[in-house]
Amino acid sequence: MTTKLYLGEELNAVFNSNINNKSFFNKVAIDSREVKNRAIFFAIKGDNNDGHRYVKKVIKNKNNLAVISKKFKNKRLIRIQNTLEGLRNLASYARQRSKAKIIAITGSCGKTSLKNLLNISLSKFGKTHSSPKSFNNHFGTPYSLANLNSDNKFGIFELGMSSKGEIDNLVNLVKPNIAIITNIGPAHLENFQNIYGICKAKAEIMNGIQQNGVIILNRDDKFFNSLKRIANNKNISILTFGFSKSDIQIRKNSAKVSFKIKNKIFNFKIKNFNKSYLYNVAATLCVHYFLNHNLKFLKNNFINFKITEGRGNEKNIKIKNKKIILINDSYNSNPMSLNEAIDNFSLRKKDNQRKVLIMGDMLELGKRSKYYHQQAAKILNKTNIDKVYCIGSEVRHTYQKLNLSKRGMLVKNISFLKENIFNLLENNDILLVKSSNRIGLFNFFKKF
Repeated sequence: MTTKLYLGEELNAVFNSNINNKSFFNKVAIDSREVKNRAIFFAIKGDNNDGHRYVKKVIKNKNNLAVISKKFKNKRLIRIQNTLEGLRNLASYARQRSKAKIIAITGSCGKTSLKNLLNISLSKFGKTHSSPKSFNNHFGTPYSLANLNSDNKFGIFELGMSSKGEIDNLVNLVKPNIAIITNIGPAHLENFQNIYGICKAKAEIMNGIQQNGVIILNRDDKFFNSLKRIANNKNISILTFGFSKSDIQIRKNSAKVSFKIKNKIFNFKIKNFNKSYLYNVAATLCVHYFLNHNLKFLKNNFINFKITEGRGNEKNIKIKNKKIILINDSYNSNPMSLNEAIDNFSLRKKDNQRKVLIMGDMLELGKRSKYYHQQAAKILNKTNIDKVYCIGSEVRHTYQKLNLSKRGMLVKNISFLKENIFNLLENNDILLVKSSNRIGLFNFFKKF
């Protein structure tokens, strides 16, 4: 039997409200489209929409409840001054009552994939809750935490940031027992003087680690020593993962991969040898090691992991009688994730096939945008990628530095690309799409 998420008496305690103590609710929502039955809908005003527009629709179902800040007449409403703050208060209550082991993840890339991998593996050891999609900001994190049930054994949350102080704000809500920093790279660089500023902002995740908790760090990351110093100054235990000597060390040769864990060798069934995936497997093993789980239960855990749409998932499609292998990595792009995608793509074997890259702008790089886009061209020129099609404004810096033989086309208008890309592709091409989400390639290619 599913445990009720919230009882009426709990909501009355949190909000000083007067709803029926015997009522109960099984979901918290901030999007009215997710509301079905026995939901608590928070009418939050965002940049482009106001949840109050959908309150009447939500409470047509007499089992639903809405938390509002504007005037409505209905008994199934809780009126407070600030609905986002109210969501944070409910999330804080959920964390306070929870006995779950809480894991918080941040980093410049790989957060969502690691969260999904942890969600699958921890579910083998108990009821697990995790952030949906990439909900990791001041809306998404409290929403995710507010849906943590009292009987969950594990909770996994992403913490994202674009400027200083944002992770500090989120981690003091989540209060993790285990925190992970996947890597440090030039994402959201426009809001920082340099990458070290990003490192310090990501390190804010250590401010909320609970007593006897642990920080899990990438031993191969160039900011490892900086993060280690911060952890030591806070007296936080450290676990490391990486290809270099670590607590969980990745050992890879051409035929297989194994993991050295505190001087013991473990073998897991793995087909995906991409570096980013192996890092996520190693970070996952760190969590299980800290929780003293029997790692033998994870023998087959990593072989059939399904990559999230838009984050490097692969599918065979057929367009205009052409068979194309599509690798869709168009949800996010920054210099670190782009370099990894290019490296993985370049290492992929091809059999009389072309490798084609559609590259969109990397956003939020500020004054360093031109530099990083030009650097991408230098990397691409050394690969076996045959053609590169560039879309956006900043990628012109990439296109201009590409070898002539690799230049496909430079376009600013995504409509032109949508109409013409499948005329430009050849049968049996392998197509990698890499871009920041706002360029629009993700919404186009996820349809296939």
